[in-house]
This record gives sequence, structure tokens and C-alpha cells, in this order.
Amino acid sequence: MEWRRLYCWWVLLGLLAACAVVPFTQRRQVMLVSEAQEIALGIELYREILRQSILNRDPEANRIVRRVGERIAQAANKPNYFWEFVVIDDPEMVNAWTLPGGKVGVYTGIFPVADDEAGLAIIIGHEVAHALARHPGERLSQSLLVQLGALGLSLSLGGVDPYTADLIRRAYGLGTALGVMLPFSRAQELEADRIGLILAAKAGYDPRAARAVWERMAAEEQKRPTPPAFLSTHPAYAERRHQIEQSLAEALTYYRADLALPPVKLPALAALEPVEDIEKDLLKQMARLDRLAAIPGGAELLAAAIAEEFRITLYDVQELARSFSLRPGEVAIVLALADESHKSPRELVAEVAQRHSWPEVARENGVPLATVMRRLRAVERTARKSVHAGRQPGEVPATERG
Repeated sequence: MEWRRLYCWWVLLGLLAACAVVPFTQRRQVMLVSEAQEIALGIELYREILRQSILNRDPEANRIVRRVGERIAQAANKPNYFWEFVVIDDPEMVNAWTLPGGKVGVYTGIFPVADDEAGLAIIIGHEVAHALARHPGERLSQSLLVQLGALGLSLSLGGVDPYTADLIRRAYGLGTALGVMLPFSRAQELEADRIGLILAAKAGYDPRAARAVWERMAAEEQKRPTPPAFLSTHPAYAERRHQIEQSLAEALTYYRADLALPPVKLPALAALEPVEDIEKDLLKQMARLDRLAAIPGGAELLAAAIAEEFRITLYDVQELARSFSLRPGEVAIVLALADESHKSPRELVAEVAQRHSWPEVARENGVPLATVMRRLRAVERTARKSVHAGRQPGEVPATERG
């Protein structure tokens, strides 16, 4: 009777699957997740990315990114999206992204490629097109199908998997990584190029700017030993240029030259308002703690070092990490801020969700970043001493024994 159970499983899967249609291209997709689920995953990932990033607050750069982004968002016509646009300080990262739900990040490293507002509109339009076409949800659905196929195989062999819910959750996690953080398929990239040109044109930017943008992107690729993230595993430039030329006629039907504004130049990287070195150092210090936790036994020793530095129990450290899904470096910074600001960890976690970065939360609460750095370095020193001494978590050093 196992084949009947397998058949019923796939019938149920077929009933659950929804057929979606990509705007503008009218391509049909099979979706196993709702758009609301996709948006929730996007917002969660957005918070995680920004907690590990440094935002550049240069007024002119942010003003241009928001202006272009908001015009693209209006063209996308997604009222259920929670649009937000941030500039991430990383001159080496030639990249931009849009997560489901309308969260847009632009790295300063892509400014020279964009050059002006029209070029930036081509780039943001391409990234927004991925979200508009629900490419992340499509990749997630593909991953989920693979996982469910494996489950179906186990059913056909007579083994009923008691951990189906956990399997689906892991499929969600895998699908999020595939659909958001890793490059899309070549077909999806070309589709995003086409839709992105239309969005840029509808937003009032000349889509023919794409020619120069991709010329500069190709030149940037030649200068680097590895492709920029924006081009990684993407279609070859010649293929992309051919696709763009084919799509321009369609995009230009949406473009109103009489309503277009002259595109403003993006600031040169050297002219951007500099980010304080201590902000970068703080991010690096948190990353060092996270790497320390990754070595065998490191997580337990680091948790013990955090407990020692902030005079709380090991259980409290582990519970804080679990309750708020914090990495070890974040647990240390939350406790440092809590000590200095006299606020609860819960309040501080809520604040970083609103303000996006730990340095900004520290400034808002009047906590010097140098003080936070001192506490985090003390945690690292204690943990590294324990690692080098081969101590087990909770073990008392010989010098402290009676």
C-alpha cells in the first residue's frame, strides 16, 4: 500500500502548489510558498544582514539612493511591500540587492559602475525585478520540491519520516540561501534584466543607460581577480548585452522623455562622508568572537567567558542567544550595552531592529564605542586563554583552586 500513500502525497502537493505569473513577461511559475511567507523571510534576513554591515550615512548618497529607489518602487506598484533603502559602506563590494518585501541595499562599491541616477536605476531596477518576479520564492519552491521528493522516496520505501515539519523548516532555510544570498539562474537573471529596464523606464529613467552600465560592469570584472558579486555566475556579458538590446524597444514604450529629469551624478567614493574606524573595528571584533565560537569547543568556552565578563550565569548567556537568535558576538555587545545603558537586553534587541546597527544603538544610548570594544576584547582574551589552556567550560583554573 506504500505506493498509494506516495500517490496521495503528490496529489496533496499538487493541490498545495499555486501557479503564479511573472509581471511583464507572463511566465508561469509553480509556487509552494505564499508571498506573505516570502516577505517575512526577507525581512528577517534583512535585519540579519544589516546587523553585520556598516551603513554609510553620507547625506547626498542616501538622498540619491532613496530618490531612485522610491521611483522604482512606485513603478513596481507593490503596496504590500515595506520599502526601505540603505547604503552599505563597502568600497570593495560591487553589489546591490533587493529582498522580498522591498528591502533594498546598495553597496558603495557599485557607485562607480552606476555613475549617475540613471545607471543606479538600471541596477536597482534589476534587483527589484528579482523580488517583483518572486525569484526567491521560486528558488525556495524548487528546493522544497527536492526535499519533498526525498520524503516521498522514504514513504515509497515504507519509512514514514516523523520529522516532516523539521524537514520543511530546513528546506525553507536552504531555499532562502539559494533564493536570496546565492545568484539566481541564468534565465532568472535575464528576466530581471528585461523587467528592470521596464521599471527604470516607468520610473522616468532612460533605459538606454543600461548599455553604459554593463560596459562599466564588464570593465570592473576585468580589473578584479574574481568577478564582482553582482556578476557572479551571471550570464556572459555578450549574452546580457544581446538581451538588453532586444528588450530596449519594449522598455522605451514605457519611457516619457518629456517627463524625465536630468540624472544627478553619484558622489565619488573619496567624497563620501567617512565612517568612523571604530565602527569598522567593532564589526571586526564581533566577527572575531563568532569565528572563535566556530572552533571545536569554542562556543562553550566563549559563552563561559561572556558569563564571566558580565557576571551572569552560563545559562543566562545561552538563553539570551537562543531567545533572540543572536550570534556570540551579538550576545557580547548586547550585554555590554545593557551594562552601560542600564537597559534590558530585550529593549536593546528591539532597538537594533529599528535602527539596524549596533554602533547606532550605542550612540543613541550614550555608550562610547571604545567602552564596548574594551568589554568585547576582554571576552575574547578570556576565551582564548581557556582555549590555549585546554580548559573545559565551567572548569576553575588551577590558580584559583583552594
